[in-house]
Amino acid sequence: MTTLVDTFVEQARSITIEVAAKRLDLTFRKSGHEHPQPCPACHGKDCFAFNTKKNKWNCRAGGVGGQDAIGMAAHVHGLDVKSREGFLEACAIVTGEDIPEGGERESDEDRAARLARLDQLRRDKDQAAARTAQAQADFRERERRKARGIYEAAEPIAMHGIARRYLAGRGCGIPAKWLRATADQPYWYGGDDRGQLQTLHSGPAMIAPFIDATVLVIGCHITWIDLGRAPKFRPDLSDPATGELLPTKKMRGTKKGGLIPLAGDLSARRWVGGEGIENGLAFGGWEGFRDDTFYFAAGDLGNLSGPAEASSRFAHPTLTKLDRNGVERPVMVAGPVPKLDQDADDAMFVLDHVDELVLLADGDSERVMTASAMARARARHARPGRLIPIIWPRDGHDFASMAVSAEAEAS
Repeated sequence: MTTLVDTFVEQARSITIEVAAKRLDLTFRKSGHEHPQPCPACHGKDCFAFNTKKNKWNCRAGGVGGQDAIGMAAHVHGLDVKSREGFLEACAIVTGEDIPEGGERESDEDRAARLARLDQLRRDKDQAAARTAQAQADFRERERRKARGIYEAAEPIAMHGIARRYLAGRGCGIPAKWLRATADQPYWYGGDDRGQLQTLHSGPAMIAPFIDATVLVIGCHITWIDLGRAPKFRPDLSDPATGELLPTKKMRGTKKGGLIPLAGDLSARRWVGGEGIENGLAFGGWEGFRDDTFYFAAGDLGNLSGPAEASSRFAHPTLTKLDRNGVERPVMVAGPVPKLDQDADDAMFVLDHVDELVLLADGDSERVMTASAMARARARHARPGRLIPIIWPRDGHDFASMAVSAEAEAS
């Protein structure tokens, strides 16, 4: 014989994750099926999510989830679904109805204890998050100070012959306002038995600042130079233990929300730049460093375009890789749609007065991934009335290599 309680439970089981999420006052994103957010129970940052298409939910911090709205409600409210009263209380939450007569109910004392546990858990998480945030902020500020010190200790590039010859060899004009250089910049790498970084190399380097929208130096970009190693004139550095080649460009401090200024003034209404200092300087030299233009570089494509919306990810048309089971699958590419609800400093800033933003692509990077990132950058920085053309060099080149080729053909 079906009782009122049985009917009540069956009704609760029929509730979808979407309906339950609305009754639980969870956060829905503006579009898409996946809705990540801080956990309303434990306050873990971005560890909770529900999917209205798959009818699933999960909390990574708690290691729980499923396709059951009752379980989701129990998790959010700290109820134990293994107990009859906890299970029925969760059913009441998702249905929005009282537990029928004959059904077990949570006592006032148990309810008060549960709410107190939830409140304490939230306070503990908030305090832990505050301590972590402060530690991260202190670390970032120390790194910013170190980066600022490196930049300020360097001399103007106009006074540094090696750096000028490096830029000339890369086909770049040499604006003197922002870039600096040093004759002996240490390259820190690896560590000793105590974890202390070691000096793998030391030599001439070009130093560029990362600045925020207030023109405060928040980081620096270091390019080590070796004029004897054409065509890019950078030293050959490798891991002493493995022989793995190491990058000859590094960033200190933070690039988050910042950009690298190259020439001109931020008050200009036309901005030109893309990934790579040399790329921007070569293009600026080609057009004569226009007086009405501010030239810049991004630290990398992520700094230029910001993160992508997960739903815009797509399969590369030709590139593949083996998955963990040895099956060949397409490489997935970060899509052209900017991530929703991201922070303003997830990519470089562009000031509001800019009405033309010329984005420079890199033709010697992987074409599909670069094109997607450039489209994402244009979408992210779009404003009513703002022109955002994307300019590509010849396939297989960047603007710096094109400038070098043009000089060789002219000589």
